[in-house]
Amino acid sequence: MAKSPQVLRIKSKEQFDWLIDHLVLETNRAWDHWDLWGGLDKALAEYATEINQTPQFWRLTIRAHQDSVILRLGRLFDPHPIALSLANLLQTIHHGVNASTLSNLGIKIQQLDLTLLQKDLETLSESDPFVSRLMDIRNEYLAHRASRLVLGKSLPTFQREDIEALLNRASSMLEKYGAACGRPYVSRHYAGEDDYKHLLELLRLGLDAIKRTKADYR
Repeated sequence: MAKSPQVLRIKSKEQFDWLIDHLVLETNRAWDHWDLWGGLDKALAEYATEINQTPQFWRLTIRAHQDSVILRLGRLFDPHPIALSLANLLQTIHHGVNASTLSNLGIKIQQLDLTLLQKDLETLSESDPFVSRLMDIRNEYLAHRASRLVLGKSLPTFQREDIEALLNRASSMLEKYGAACGRPYVSRHYAGEDDYKHLLELLRLGLDAIKRTKADYR
């Protein structure tokens, strides 16, 4: 049975703003791992020679980014009643508008359609098949390992397009409701996000230099 989202306890506008900003930061961090995972996957073919010098390092690096994406998404869509999650934030906004508790704290909500907000809440709950699958993987495979999965050899999988859909959903929700609450949405892109390409180019240059040195001594 899907858990109902709960209202977060907010004592000031500063606290409310920080909760939104923290969720944006968490979403961007999930995107960071997603982008690096995808970038390294694409680099496997172009830099096959360089990567195969230390294959275990790159294999573990890619796997770590895969796990990090799921774990951070799990925080964003966490159904626990005290979690700072997207659903609990939207429920807090919904309740605060109806009960005027947010306006009493000096928090102004603009251009908010409560009917649409209720529909958005459904896409953030475990009643949504993508969210339900995410929680199964996080709770029964990453946070702890369910023995029945191992014994039954039915280890869970999550398609890349499904993960990307949830990432886009999180970003869309925060951009929309953050704007309604007067919070700027910070872009997930940053300087140095393709540093891994520079690292691989340095490896290529290093290997080429070693080859030339060996050739000179023949």
